[in-house]
Amino acid sequence: MKRLLPMMLLLIVISACKKEKQGDYSESITKGEKWGIRIGSTQAEVYAQLQKAGPALDFQNVAIYGRKPYSAPEKLAEIIPFYYALTIYSNSGTLDRAVLLFSGDKVQQISTGGGLTTEVMRWPEGASDDTAIKLDDPVGNIGAKLIKIHQLPAYANYGFVLSDKPLNKPFDPDLNNYSDWQFVFSDFVSSSVSGTSTVKLHFSAGRLERMDHDYREAQIFN
Repeated sequence: MKRLLPMMLLLIVISACKKEKQGDYSESITKGEKWGIRIGSTQAEVYAQLQKAGPALDFQNVAIYGRKPYSAPEKLAEIIPFYYALTIYSNSGTLDRAVLLFSGDKVQQISTGGGLTTEVMRWPEGASDDTAIKLDDPVGNIGAKLIKIHQLPAYANYGFVLSDKPLNKPFDPDLNNYSDWQFVFSDFVSSSVSGTSTVKLHFSAGRLERMDHDYREAQIFN
């Protein structure tokens, strides 16, 4: 009987581990760590932990909750280089926008239009060379150009939306102003089932207070 006890305990542990990975479940983590993300860490520390966890779990970005569209570009000038895209859109009721995609420290793509967008070489088309944003422009210069564009009457009412925060770029100090982040990653449970984890990070007083993890499985149909 004494010999059976360790074996029984081992089977219980294995069974519990398997149960956690089978079927849908939710958990709230308030102590310790998970995936290398530690409760009690600052925003900057959590960001560094996410940069390490991202490659292992296969996710590249973190969503920032509560970040509203910017009505003016002045506050964007310093933080644009921390992101991979910027959407500039009309607030006048007419569906019109420009989407800037960045690669490294250059503007890689410019798309404009309403529901469907078209790639262009520069935006706005009729603006002067020192005002228009062009392909291969340094991302660090975009803020100054946006200020000039926003001063043009036709674009005075345009707003600005940043992309999710890419983990392959440095920490943006402005993230210290936001208390709720989220990331999502998926994996194959079997050849016919995938599992997706949605993780919400909640900060309080500048420290990670809680991680809410929601896990859902779904059938894969070929």
